[in-house]
Amino acid sequence: MTLPETELLKQLVRTASVNPAFTTDGTGGEGPITDFLQGLLEDLGIQWLRQTVMPGRDNLVALLPGDPADVMLWEVHQDTVGIAGMTIDPFGGEERDGRIWGRGACDIKGGMAAMLTALARAQAVEDRQGPTIVLGMSINEECGFTGAAALSRLWSCDESIRIDPATVTGSLTVEQLRRLRPQRAIVAEPTMLDVVVAHRGVVRWKCHTHGLAAHSSQPERGRNAIYAMSEVARAIEDFHLEQLCRYEPHARCGKPTACVSMIEGGSGVNTVPDHAVIDIDRRLIPGETPEAAYELLTAYINERVQREGIQVEHEQPWIGTQGLGDENNQAWAERIAGVVRGMDLPSELVGVPYGTDAPAIVAEDIPTVVFGPGSIDQAHTKDEWLAVEQLQWATEVLFRLACGG
Repeated sequence: MTLPETELLKQLVRTASVNPAFTTDGTGGEGPITDFLQGLLEDLGIQWLRQTVMPGRDNLVALLPGDPADVMLWEVHQDTVGIAGMTIDPFGGEERDGRIWGRGACDIKGGMAAMLTALARAQAVEDRQGPTIVLGMSINEECGFTGAAALSRLWSCDESIRIDPATVTGSLTVEQLRRLRPQRAIVAEPTMLDVVVAHRGVVRWKCHTHGLAAHSSQPERGRNAIYAMSEVARAIEDFHLEQLCRYEPHARCGKPTACVSMIEGGSGVNTVPDHAVIDIDRRLIPGETPEAAYELLTAYINERVQREGIQVEHEQPWIGTQGLGDENNQAWAERIAGVVRGMDLPSELVGVPYGTDAPAIVAEDIPTVVFGPGSIDQAHTKDEWLAVEQLQWATEVLFRLACGG
């Protein structure tokens, strides 16, 4: 069965998989694209396993047999960000000007199309001499990395971890996968065919201030929660400028950061607000942990604002992941970059500021890099697109790796 990567990407874009966190009513999700992918694998005659992670949201794993002593994991997420404000048809999948347009075309359905097409091409090679390929298509990368964490438990070295049989279905079994623990992994993200060996982590949480409501014509009778929150926001800015600047920068990822990314408060224009809430985004450099970063910044905020008589309430983080370190993935990265360069294309080993699913895989001591077609500059944009030539080049690189390159 032929599987042109361009036509496949168009179909993937036309199949909505917006993360429920980006919809107004919590609907959406990866279900439709998981169903599409399962049907595609069945048409190709490729074994698959479906792993329920959250209600109605399933990881999908595919297996291309090869050398059982040489197992390579390809991982790509199914979900996209939302479509609000887009200036093109988000699910059009139109091809024009050498590009394919639509939500997810760049992040990361292009990488998914490249991996699936390379897998199908490798499957068709008679007497293929290459590794066993496990393709993991995970959920919820955009808002928590929980799909990748669940996927990694399929190969966990922790013998206490058990997979509930009720959460898995398919022609592939958990027992088969446990015997095929990956030696190395590629996580798909738009890298312009560079190989990402290091990136930042993140921890995010909500912080609340509480006041006393009053009529806005007599503000002195109330306590303004927004005024209190302004002191919290200033403390976070000072922490970023005065504390984090003292950190030794990571060679590839620079210094850590902290910022306020969202704010809400008040119930009406004529009422002193009695509640305000912000979202805090703390980016970690490799070697930092989400837990330590959270504790340090919350303690700093509390100490600063308590001097002003302000009490704050910090929620527990709703997302937390370490960064990707470059201690154990250099040889693997050089091999991939070498394949790209063998096609007379540039490829460098780089670090990036954003996060990916990679740390969940690295947590199982699997050397992991990030690689894929397209530029992060096009990800999440109002007119998202992917260059066709990038898609074709990435497919060829993955195909060569699948065939022992």
